[in-house]
Amino acid sequence: MNISFLGGAGTVTGSKFLVRNEDEQVLVDCGLFQGLKQLRLLNWEKINLEIPKLKAVLLTHAHLDHCGFLPLLVRQGFKGPIYCTPPTREIAQIILEDAAKIQIEEADFANKKHFSKHRPAKPLYDTGDVQRTLPLFRPVNFNEKIIVSKFEIEFKTSGHILGAASVYISNGKQRLLFSGDLGRYHDPLMHPPEAPHEVDYVIMESTYGDRIHESIPSLEQLKTLINDCWKRKSILLIPAFALGRAQNLLYEILQLKRHSMVPDEIPIYFNTPMGSDICEVYCKYPTYLKINSSEFAEDMSKIRFIKTADESRQLNQQKGPAVIIAASGMLTGGRVLHHLKAFGENSNNTILLAGFQAAGTRGWSLATGKKQVKVHGNYISINAQIIQSDSFSAHADQEELLSWLSEIPKSPKGVFLVHGEPSASDELRKLIAERLKMDVTVPILNSSYNLEP
Repeated sequence: MNISFLGGAGTVTGSKFLVRNEDEQVLVDCGLFQGLKQLRLLNWEKINLEIPKLKAVLLTHAHLDHCGFLPLLVRQGFKGPIYCTPPTREIAQIILEDAAKIQIEEADFANKKHFSKHRPAKPLYDTGDVQRTLPLFRPVNFNEKIIVSKFEIEFKTSGHILGAASVYISNGKQRLLFSGDLGRYHDPLMHPPEAPHEVDYVIMESTYGDRIHESIPSLEQLKTLINDCWKRKSILLIPAFALGRAQNLLYEILQLKRHSMVPDEIPIYFNTPMGSDICEVYCKYPTYLKINSSEFAEDMSKIRFIKTADESRQLNQQKGPAVIIAASGMLTGGRVLHHLKAFGENSNNTILLAGFQAAGTRGWSLATGKKQVKVHGNYISINAQIIQSDSFSAHADQEELLSWLSEIPKSPKGVFLVHGEPSASDELRKLIAERLKMDVTVPILNSSYNLEP
């Protein structure tokens, strides 16, 4: 077999891994590039593969950096099946429809305000492209083996978010394992990632390959920040991924209220219609959660969900104390940008960056100490207190990645590290080579490797 790294190499976004067996091909993930402009520009380029030979797409999970390029792949001629778990199928529909809607709205807003260099500004794809993509999805349960041409495929839980999977691919002679995004071993909602089975090659994420997450639990950090917000009568603004991160945050905040560790009176606003829809999907799949699903549904009923644009605009007038959770998690778009403009200049407020911030995003700018960020064509000042914490991360840290890989029964012939910034991947490479004595490669974008049988 041969593998080509069409995305997710040298960066945490744009995951696309092409596996070839003779003249037949499958693509693992089909994500959007995010962050730095030179990466985002790659989304406008035609994908570097022969689409008629592409037998299927295997989708590990529904985050945009793993599924967001699918409508463009379909626009370029792909008509084959897209295999994923049932929750991923439902969530991907929500994610893709929302992505198209946001792109259309932002293009319209740019044209109205004349701040785009393009005349006219256009969305990357629209709702029509998404509607042509959705019929191609084929749900597959965990541990269910399927045959795609000459490939045998199997999905196993990776623990990252609802429905997230690691993917095994075999041609009868070689077996590959794509880790997908690996979750934490003590996630509040998700089961831990399943230990890897014996394979010839492992393609593994390395998002946090150069660091260990903070020892202070996310629950304790939320407790401190919410109580501080209450005392100061301030706004605690939390940019959060509408999928995964938001559900964990909501659950833990409500646990704090349930046990009287924070004031029950403090309002919690969740301002992302897409995130609200995803909460409903979480309630539909109780066996995928390690908590009681009825408890999760009961907790969600206590959240003040913001649905309409008018409600969102009114929220910008909110006086503290209050907690506002809004997408997107890296401040790349969405309603959180309007809240950033409304609350970011006030030094009494706090902004919690509760997860990874890719280079080039507004979240990354705030995390690196920038006091001004560009929003909707204009720079705004940020005087609010900025707190960055990786305790909320849904990604395994360095030690958890090493622990997962060490569980493989027999050393593979090779390990490829993807989905990480260069420094993170290289640090993890050294540790795997030193501790586990495995042959490790950090591929560059568009590189290809023939996998020896």
